[in-house]
Amino acid sequence: MGGHRMRIGLIGVGLAVAGALGTAVAARAQGAAPDSGTLFDAAAIRARAFAAHADSQAAQARRGRTPARPDPGLPLYLGAVAQLNKQQFDSALVPLEAAATVGRDVARYHGDLAYTLASLGRMDEAANEYLTAIRLQGSNPWYYVGVALVRSNQARWQEAAANFTLAYATDSTIVSPQLIAAASTASEQAGDEPGLLEWAQRGTVKFPDFPPPWLRLASLLHARGDTARGLAAARRFHALRPNDRLGDAVLSLYLIDLSQNDSALDLAIEAARDTAYRQYAAPILLRLGATLLSNRQYDPAARALSEGLAISTPNLHQRFVFYLSYANLQRLVPMYTAAVPKKDCAAGRVVDSLLTQVDHGFHETIAQDSAQVTHILNDILPNIHTRVGEFIDQCNRQR
Repeated sequence: MGGHRMRIGLIGVGLAVAGALGTAVAARAQGAAPDSGTLFDAAAIRARAFAAHADSQAAQARRGRTPARPDPGLPLYLGAVAQLNKQQFDSALVPLEAAATVGRDVARYHGDLAYTLASLGRMDEAANEYLTAIRLQGSNPWYYVGVALVRSNQARWQEAAANFTLAYATDSTIVSPQLIAAASTASEQAGDEPGLLEWAQRGTVKFPDFPPPWLRLASLLHARGDTARGLAAARRFHALRPNDRLGDAVLSLYLIDLSQNDSALDLAIEAARDTAYRQYAAPILLRLGATLLSNRQYDPAARALSEGLAISTPNLHQRFVFYLSYANLQRLVPMYTAAVPKKDCAAGRVVDSLLTQVDHGFHETIAQDSAQVTHILNDILPNIHTRVGEFIDQCNRQR
């Protein structure tokens, strides 16, 4: 009953984990993103305040040098703003359009008109008005935010991501947790990984007690193989949200990389117990089980694989069964060896039951590695069946 060394393929397992983890973190981030309407309202108010302050400063600079010119659009605009403050967009639209027509060089008229149009669902027109406002007052970062939110609403993610970046470049002090979340979602959807990484890093620097950027950063750095910085980010997120199961999953991956497999297994099992993250925890448990098998740590490997098998998705089921069968094959040999001299029939029956599971598992998964499995089924298991059967027969005769 000698041991058998099986080749464990880890590359595919690692890719499955990376893909699942990225999906989980992205789904979490999108679910936690702020309500776009709330952020849009806040951005419009700040854009108006910024523009009014800039107009006031410009007026003071002109005072005494040139006579003030009357602004025929101002009465119309002030009446419209009163309606905007009450969220009465239909009532505000006509006077705002009139104000922007007669005061076509006033950025805030176009900015609030854009806000009104977007609130009424007229997104392309809103974007055009925001772009006019930017042309007139490019120093106002909130107009770029307005464009970004409009394009996000239209799922034009590349334009959205670009305008969030322009807003930050124009004035970095505008950053808030809401803005970080919205900009990160845009970069994620645009496939802009460098931009996504930059927003995550900004979030951790500006708001070190705000958990989501730490999770995003940990996930991104793991994909890049940056263990030192990524582990620090994962630990920080875990410290901020110790009961967050997705955080457990991310941290467990780093611990696997560092060969801290016992701690990794505990965290992965905790993640698996949250039904919301089981589909993401399963590939982690598969990778951990395969790693432990390669290290000949068969008992913890069986534990990881058993936990993973219970929650596995159909595409991973056979791999779990295959690896678990091999782990249990390696476990039952020393169990049998220990039971025989002690005439421990209870242990022998456990071995017999485990052997049946192993036999069924290898028959089920022969397609995973037909050469190895055929060798096990034809050359190894029959001998084990014979010897375990003889021991069980002796136990039965002693009853």
